[in-house]
Amino acid sequence: MKRLFTAAVMAACTLLVGISSTFAQDGPPQFRPVEMWVCNFNNGKDQGDMDKVYEDIVAEAGDSAYSAFQLNSYFRVNQEFDFIYLGAWADGSTMGASLGGEMAGDSDAGEGWEETVTCPASLMYASTWINQPGTGDGSGDFVLSIADCNVAHGNSNAQALGALRRYSDYAKANGSNVGTVVWFPAFGGGATEFDFKVANVYSDAQHFGDSMQWFTENQAYIARSNMTEGIVSCDSPRVYGGRTIMNNLQPN
Repeated sequence: MKRLFTAAVMAACTLLVGISSTFAQDGPPQFRPVEMWVCNFNNGKDQGDMDKVYEDIVAEAGDSAYSAFQLNSYFRVNQEFDFIYLGAWADGSTMGASLGGEMAGDSDAGEGWEETVTCPASLMYASTWINQPGTGDGSGDFVLSIADCNVAHGNSNAQALGALRRYSDYAKANGSNVGTVVWFPAFGGGATEFDFKVANVYSDAQHFGDSMQWFTENQAYIARSNMTEGIVSCDSPRVYGGRTIMNNLQPN
């Protein structure tokens, strides 16, 4: 199911130390390994079959510090997949421990996965929160927007995240409760055309709509531009409907 992570387990410590040094001026950040699988249903298979795979994933994970989600596209162009699977571990050591059975072939979920879907893209990111979601308990459906972002020439990742944090703090102080998380590409992507992804988390469709209205009424686009212009730029976000399969992670 997750062959990509043979290399990830071996290199996780190097990865996290390398990224942490980028933000040394702010102290060591907290990163979590996040897996992203871009998948299509095999012939004759559908969501019902995938739900059975999810039952095995939940059973095998037990109470381990792992969370899993399915993303279905809502606003997006050029979609060439059926859904995205996201999984997240508390840390690299937890990830390594959970993959032992899968790599040994001792996984009903892995067998069912390969029978049900084909995933032409499998990627790993190092994830860190800018701002935790202010609504929802992380157990149900949600909305997620994802944008690709680049750091302007002459600026560092630390400066870019600092600008995003300043805007996030401004938004929170003025009534917004959107969660924001940053994903740095780690494994599987080759030569990427972005420095990191920024994902905004909304507890449901109403929260997504209310946040859009808040952004307009408060002219927050002016504050965002003032705080990020010349430091970091992001493209137009894709929007997904999210489904929680399991969530055993505590906020970091």
